[in-house]
Amino acid sequence: MKQSIQRLKDQTGFALVIALLVMVVLSVIAAAFLGTAQTEDMIASNYRNHTQAFYASEAGLELGLVSLRTLLSTTGTPTDAQLAALAPPALTDPNYTFSTFQVGRVRTTPPYDYQSVVDSGPYAGLNAMTTDYRITAVVTGPRGSQAQLSQLMKNMQIPLFQFGAFYGEGVDFEVYAGPTFTFTGRVHANSDIYVSDSGSNGMFFDSYVTSAGNFYRRRKDQACCVRAGNPDVKDGGAVYQSLDFDREVKNISADGSTWDAGDVDYWRTEALNRYGGKVQDSAHGVEKIKPPIPDAIYDPSNPDVSSHLLIEKGAAGDSAELQEAKMYYEAGLRIEDGVATDNGGNPVDLTALGCDPTTMSTKTFHDKREQADMTVTQVDVGKLKACGQAPANGILYVSKSGAGGGVRLVNGTELPSQGLTVVSENPIYVQGDYNTVNKVPAAVLGDAVTVLSNNWESKNYDTKGDIATSSRQAAETTVNAAFAMGPHAEAAPGAGNGEFNNLIRFLEDWKNVNFNYNGSVIALWHSQQATAPWRCCGDDGDNYYVPPIRNWAYDTLFDTNPPPGTPMGIIQTRGQWSAGG
Repeated sequence: MKQSIQRLKDQTGFALVIALLVMVVLSVIAAAFLGTAQTEDMIASNYRNHTQAFYASEAGLELGLVSLRTLLSTTGTPTDAQLAALAPPALTDPNYTFSTFQVGRVRTTPPYDYQSVVDSGPYAGLNAMTTDYRITAVVTGPRGSQAQLSQLMKNMQIPLFQFGAFYGEGVDFEVYAGPTFTFTGRVHANSDIYVSDSGSNGMFFDSYVTSAGNFYRRRKDQACCVRAGNPDVKDGGAVYQSLDFDREVKNISADGSTWDAGDVDYWRTEALNRYGGKVQDSAHGVEKIKPPIPDAIYDPSNPDVSSHLLIEKGAAGDSAELQEAKMYYEAGLRIEDGVATDNGGNPVDLTALGCDPTTMSTKTFHDKREQADMTVTQVDVGKLKACGQAPANGILYVSKSGAGGGVRLVNGTELPSQGLTVVSENPIYVQGDYNTVNKVPAAVLGDAVTVLSNNWESKNYDTKGDIATSSRQAAETTVNAAFAMGPHAEAAPGAGNGEFNNLIRFLEDWKNVNFNYNGSVIALWHSQQATAPWRCCGDDGDNYYVPPIRNWAYDTLFDTNPPPGTPMGIIQTRGQWSAGG
């Protein structure tokens, strides 16, 4: 009996030990679970805090980019104080704050910009003056959480005379050439592109053809499906490929006689495959190149009128933004209504300074396109060069007030060695060979540009402006200069603007006569003064000219040595992105 009682006591003690051990184990397990839960909660909380900080920092970057672009739209070179004044967004959670928010130039001392080359996209290969900006946003949150993000933004100024043809917003690029037309330079439009071959002689593009709008292989002034022969575009391997489809339709038969409904995805993919990136539009993500007009005075609803400000003369009360836009304020020499002044508005007596009295004069002749007598300020460029009074910075502004006012450049075979850019709000007439001896960078920017052949003066066509076109026979003429001008405005939507091949204007019978042109053509505006529509061809009715053999080419001189005061377009791209913290 005593042994049984002892055995029971022993068992009871053993059970107590087991119970205690179980309680200890359960306590350890519970503590472990609790620790794990606390750790996981801390991890989740830290992850949540870091994620919140990351998103807040990312919001700071995006606002910084928007604010920087807004600032750059009003001033090309902001001050350090203006950059420092850019503020981060307000955060709704007070537990998160911007410990650092900076927008600044990568190069902190002048010169801030540097020469670069666009390395990708539809503008690949273009030279640019680039300024790098860096936006840095550091956000700190609870428990020491932090996110640090950095974004590089490249502000690239593109000399527009690097394009063989550049059309601004609201001015569609249209080309429909009868004679064989081969164009060697880049073609770009901030609006739509319409190309169509007449089907007889051929149309050839040797470089990029890009549009920030839509690409159409047809005439704008005809029904949607009127198409003749196919233009040809060189692909990435410099081999011509037929352009037999576009944004609206795709060619689904071997002979091109059957067309199917448009397919944007087909267009996007097939254009890249066939042309190696040489043909692109908005379907490929092509963005507009901003014109050289500050946003403060740029009206998106009237972009061509806004862009015309580039060539308009200065006026009392012009704002700082207007002065920045107008080339008038850049000109080293101004001639307004026959009176010459320097950049500061001080009188310049050209005759007293040794110039021939006929260096500038007033002439009148009939422009049959405008069906009006034009009274122009005529500038003898050769005489201006000879007396050494050409503007030192190479920019000459000339204007003539009143209805029918204009500018005519004569004797321009050899220009000043520093180059010469002539600007006017009026229509400009370039008479005879221009910049053909010791060629230098040159440009002519006007409301419209008309070329008068070498025969104009020798045959005294000033007195034969309102007679039959055949009585004004042209002679072969060569011009080496960039042109900025406007086509006439469309009479009605879809009516067309006279097309690129007729953008340079003529008043003579050029049949079987060469017009040799080496340069770059930009059209940012419709003509505001020379507004008569294009009419062709011959003696009938109001027709006023017969087109020349267009021996046109982009002048590669502008790749490295653009004309004085070349207008600069802007593209902005995101660069390197980095994270830390």
